[in-house]
Amino acid sequence: MEVSKMPKDDRDILEVLQFELDFVNSGGYGRSVRTPQKPTAVFRESPSCLNFGDPNNTHPCRDCLLMEFVPPSARAKGLPCHQIPMGPRGETIDKLLDRDDQTALEQALRNWLETRISRIEESRAQVVKIPQALSPAQRETEYRPRVLVVDDDESVLTLLNQLLEEAGYETTTAWGGREAVQILRQSAFDLVLLDDYLPDLTSEEVLRQLRRLPDSTLAIIMQSGALPDELAVRYARLGVRFFTDKHEPERIVELVRDSLSRCSLLAANC
Repeated sequence: MEVSKMPKDDRDILEVLQFELDFVNSGGYGRSVRTPQKPTAVFRESPSCLNFGDPNNTHPCRDCLLMEFVPPSARAKGLPCHQIPMGPRGETIDKLLDRDDQTALEQALRNWLETRISRIEESRAQVVKIPQALSPAQRETEYRPRVLVVDDDESVLTLLNQLLEEAGYETTTAWGGREAVQILRQSAFDLVLLDDYLPDLTSEEVLRQLRRLPDSTLAIIMQSGALPDELAVRYARLGVRFFTDKHEPERIVELVRDSLSRCSLLAANC
């Protein structure tokens, strides 16, 4: 593919990731990805990089769509692509692997790309399947409370989806903040179960966007570890009514039930 044919600032992240996967599967990176004289370049060696072939690096890395997958604290620093955390504990490619092991490098990159492509495709497929909001008459006979679960951990999404579906809730999952906002703009929900750490938007950014949505009766539960008081207060001001320990998923069904019950009684304040 010619560089001129690659999307620029308005490119779709799924197209970029798929292009990278095709590129690595075709051997496009070759030995040029890593040399003893420079750190692992990873995406900078691919034509999908906005700076590809530009010795002046005109485009700041923080503007790259791949920064969606970097923790907010690191994303703000505009890390170059070879420092994107890809290992299970957040290791970067240039630290995780021996630079002489090209095969291991390509496999790690392939795994990272396939995981993110799969998550985005699943989330977008769910958006297509979401039904339109039911009428009041339909709600009397058909309505099941609708819950959106937002988390960047696929195993957590699977577990919570299973628990809530078995409890009678209609559940949709989103792997990150951008997908969650997109879903909420297209369909109505009764409750959002939001993780306090997301790979693309911060939870605070997500909450600010949710406040601009027309549905003011949306109940929000924040899954978190120990939060500083100041942060908990900010979350509460942005609409979070309930907090739960992310390490206690067995309590989720009960908490969702209680939260929806309270909001039905205090709809004007939820």
